[in-house]
Amino acid sequence: MRFTTRSSRRRPTCLEHFQGKKVVVVLDNAPTHSQTEERVTPRDDLVILRLAPYSPMCNPIEGCFSVLKAKIKAYLSLAREDLIAVRRRGEIAAARMLILERAVERSIGCIDLRLVNKMALHRQHAVAAAERMEDMQ
Repeated sequence: MRFTTRSSRRRPTCLEHFQGKKVVVVLDNAPTHSQTEERVTPRDDLVILRLAPYSPMCNPIEGCFSVLKAKIKAYLSLAREDLIAVRRRGEIAAARMLILERAVERSIGCIDLRLVNKMALHRQHAVAAAERMEDMQ
């Protein structure tokens, strides 16, 4: 089933809360979004917004991933000896993948509701600063 504005507008939740309101679609600059404006038929009840070329401060998940990457890097720095251990040819990539998977398993817990809320609040401050024509940090 294709997702369309028309079919989604008939869903009970939409009818109850959003009838008569515009649908706003916010796109980042992923390659899959490059032709969206050309492919979407203009409609009065549809607004397409595009984020600036690289605006991680407007995307809370970017902040969460940044924290996760820092935790993984810290773990990997402690696992350095295991990473550079001599292994037989053909086993290096598999061994490193296991170490990386272990790093992710031990680090993923940092993405919790508190962090997500913190990053969402940071996004709100960044957007408010942009609206005031100030630097977003």
